[in-house]
Amino acid sequence: MKKINRHVIHTFFGMSTMAIPLLISGLFNNLWLGVMSCFGALIFMYYVPANQQKTMSQLLIVDAISVLALPISALLAGSMATVLWIGILAFSSQYILTKEKMFGPQAFFILMINGMLSSLDQISIITRILLTLYIIFGIGIATIFALIENWCYDKYAITVRLTSVKFTQRIEFMRAVNYSLFAMLAYFIGIHSHLNNYYWLLVSAITILQAENIPTARHRQYHYVIAGVVGCIFALLIYTTIHETFLLMILAVILMGIICFTMPKSYLVGNFFTTPIALILFKLVRPELGTNLIITRLIAILIGTSIGIVGVVVFDIIMRQIKSL
Repeated sequence: MKKINRHVIHTFFGMSTMAIPLLISGLFNNLWLGVMSCFGALIFMYYVPANQQKTMSQLLIVDAISVLALPISALLAGSMATVLWIGILAFSSQYILTKEKMFGPQAFFILMINGMLSSLDQISIITRILLTLYIIFGIGIATIFALIENWCYDKYAITVRLTSVKFTQRIEFMRAVNYSLFAMLAYFIGIHSHLNNYYWLLVSAITILQAENIPTARHRQYHYVIAGVVGCIFALLIYTTIHETFLLMILAVILMGIICFTMPKSYLVGNFFTTPIALILFKLVRPELGTNLIITRLIAILIGTSIGIVGVVVFDIIMRQIKSL
């Protein structure tokens, strides 16, 4: 019973990280504040008690990386330097988290949030900096709830511990380089595709690139595509039937709760709801795009996951060649 209650409490905290920014945005009549803070609140996903004594280290490391990276992403938006920046961020964050053997999303949400911010080149630099502050506000909310949960249940030390780099970690280094190169490729293709929310190609690609081997990558692609298609159908129903802002906010919070509750148990079931929650958040701030966003999401899933599969295959070939020497 205690475990069940703990899981329910974790889900409640996850929902709260999204509900509070949306509530505040409603009070101030600023939907961008709510939506961007919700993106920042996804950092709550890095509170993974399975890491035991490294639980708080992972959260604080990700907080630090995010706070340092977001202003750079905002400044570089719209320039080709963004592609290189995404590569640097992908390598550094993925290498640190995998080298430390930390369980969780790895660099996924770091890249998703920065990729999203870097794709907003159609708005002014001042506005992007403001959106950066909104995201950091959401990160702060997520961190507070993680600290509360840690205080109530786990009581792990609030420290940051990093091990030194050893030669035996060369595989993690090479994997991070491969991860970075194909993350850059996905973002580069996304930019030149001229799709709305083209950063979704990056998101789809890194979902697959985090797989340990080819069979796992194919399995993950299969699940991700199915979950994406089902999620898009669900989002289409929402887009065509629900237009009230308050109802969309409630739905986003409920979906966040479902993700927090199901993701630890089933990657497939949890992923059913990541697509509609992303589409709902953008419907709140960019309703003029309509169902075009759903089509974009489907295209991004197909192209991005294919890039990810190629990346995993290339890494496998490289490792086979090295082992044969």
